[in-house]
Amino acid sequence: MPKVSSKATNNHPQPQTPPPAWKGMSIGRPPKHDYNGDDFYDEVFFLAFNGATDAEIASAMGLSDNTFNQMKSGDYEHWQDEKGKAHTERLVKVLARARRRIVQAIRGKYLQAALGGQEVENVTTTTRHLKIDGQVTDDEEVQVTRTKTKTLPNMQALATLLYHHDPEWRKVQRGLDEESSDIPQEIESGVDICKWIEQEVATNAKS
Repeated sequence: MPKVSSKATNNHPQPQTPPPAWKGMSIGRPPKHDYNGDDFYDEVFFLAFNGATDAEIASAMGLSDNTFNQMKSGDYEHWQDEKGKAHTERLVKVLARARRRIVQAIRGKYLQAALGGQEVENVTTTTRHLKIDGQVTDDEEVQVTRTKTKTLPNMQALATLLYHHDPEWRKVQRGLDEESSDIPQEIESGVDICKWIEQEVATNAKS
């Protein structure tokens, strides 16, 4: 009788060794994104708003630095038609909007710190052993003390804000206002802004 091959009688497929997880990651081809939808641009905005650089955004999106820069500059080879130009314009606007929002948030915090009046809660926890009949025991008593205070105005921050946003203040600080003889000044170093603010605050408090 002819011999029957063992492979012929085996109805079960041979197990295949799965490819390693890293296979294909070094090819250098960026993953496909739906550039017509919102997900790609929403993710770019999220990353940029959280402080990511262009290189970090590119890495997070699975793109090379060069590809991402080409997308921004309009030199990406797959974005040369009108639709591609629209992608470039949208990407640039998303990055700019996210980073403007960062500056806005920082400016808001800076203004809050300058003006003061923010409520700060301090929590103090004290642990001590209880005494019974004059004897210290292993039992502990925990006492929590909470105090609330408000921050004071930051004079230097106020001076900086006024310098950048008040032309009259800036002119005086540069020593160009001859009518401001009541403002404390040092001839060699110019106006002492902190002393000026303190003087104004004290004057307003009296009035």
